[in-house]
Amino acid sequence: MSIPASSSRLRRLLDFTIVRLFIALFATALAGGLTAQFVSDQTRGSSLHAGWPSLCGALAALAAYALYVRLVERRAVAELALRPAPAEAGVGLATGAALVALVVGGLAVLGNYRYEAFNAGAPGLVAAFAQMLFVGTFEELLMRAVLLRLLERSLGSWPALGLSSLLFGLAHLPGNGAGGLAMLIAVVAGAMLGAAYLATRRIWLCLALHVGWNFTLGSVFSIAVSGHERSVGLVTGQLEGPAWLTGGAYGLEASVLTLVLLLGCTAGLLALAISRGHLVAWAAREARRHPAAGALPVAR
Repeated sequence: MSIPASSSRLRRLLDFTIVRLFIALFATALAGGLTAQFVSDQTRGSSLHAGWPSLCGALAALAAYALYVRLVERRAVAELALRPAPAEAGVGLATGAALVALVVGGLAVLGNYRYEAFNAGAPGLVAAFAQMLFVGTFEELLMRAVLLRLLERSLGSWPALGLSSLLFGLAHLPGNGAGGLAMLIAVVAGAMLGAAYLATRRIWLCLALHVGWNFTLGSVFSIAVSGHERSVGLVTGQLEGPAWLTGGAYGLEASVLTLVLLLGCTAGLLALAISRGHLVAWAAREARRHPAAGALPVAR
């Protein structure tokens, strides 16, 4: 049976990276945002309002992305494989929390962080975690599963990682107290999260790293996240010293200690991705179009 010409033209159109980018970004963002808003409206005034909208929004974004992959790219959604999810998410959460603790501990040793109190009854921790889960899921789907992965399809791993990291940094620029160092660190953070995706070729490690960092920073140590207003978390303390070291109003994401730590973590994750053969060269797009030509070339 012959394939209708209109169907063939549609498939050729859907093969363009820019078309796939638009559809994937639009579908994922719309599903996540609208679902979170709808559930928020429906649960207003109830105990479910604290975290349920964020959780439902995250699940809707994941479902929309999976549906896009199946309908447009017509393949299994390997980047959302469930079997490795618990282990990779656990490692990501622990690593994100450990990175924050190392920066705070380093500042304490230098005399630039002073512990004040432990707040055993800190309010809103469940809601805060749910919100960070939504933010992490939303941003990692858009920046890594969509932007990095689809740019890599046309450009190869290194240019795609650079461009997606730059866009991630620009998206975090408007925070209070943002400056050149904060921008640089945001770009490096984007590279670290992108490297986490490339190392596993799944979303769970980079998503959990993102959530673990944000939650620990804001809801455990009560420090501003990307220049947003700080909240009361489990531990309160004071950062004292020059802005280049403490991050100033922007928070630890503008500290030179954070920059050094993230650069090291990024290098380690990239080394892991390279050792696993997960980075591909620009010429890989030709291999995808002509599978008979052989395996995808590895970018060294």
